[in-house]
Amino acid sequence: MPNKRPQSSVIGAAGEHLVLSHLLRLGFIAGKTPDFTKDYDLVVINKDGTNSAPIQVKTSTYPNWLMQKKHEKPIDNLFYCFVRMSLDSIETDIFIMDSNTVSNFVKTSHKIWLKIPARSGKKHKDTSMRKIESNFSHFKWIEKPEKYLNSNELKFIEEHSEGWMEKYREAWHLIET
Repeated sequence: MPNKRPQSSVIGAAGEHLVLSHLLRLGFIAGKTPDFTKDYDLVVINKDGTNSAPIQVKTSTYPNWLMQKKHEKPIDNLFYCFVRMSLDSIETDIFIMDSNTVSNFVKTSHKIWLKIPARSGKKHKDTSMRKIESNFSHFKWIEKPEKYLNSNELKFIEEHSEGWMEKYREAWHLIET
């Protein structure tokens, strides 16, 4: 096996096919959308064809997934499958979340990130990049976070520390058509 890191497009395609295979194995009627379909990669249809749910697959080899500002806006009936792959083994993690949950995390975590100074003490610059992080407590190095954040934001960090995504692990039941 080559030890060269695969291209991100290859990792992304692997995640899409992995999620699709799980959906089919679990009895969902599902298929891949044409490449470059806006906002989603897969679609699940109920057995009588009267309802469907689009799915966007995000695949990473890290404990976070890159997102964009556009993900702050929820899309009706959209689900996300966050796939974490290991490059050293066949182990993978799949976390399933609805668009509202993702939108809330992306929006709130970015707002907090902008309020907290960088380790250098400088203010973060706003960009269109966002992240879904499996552990959002990386601001623990700040001595007095309450100086920068309100009580709801401090609570958000606490609620989204290590392990917060576990309730979404293999949560295929959330995808209803």
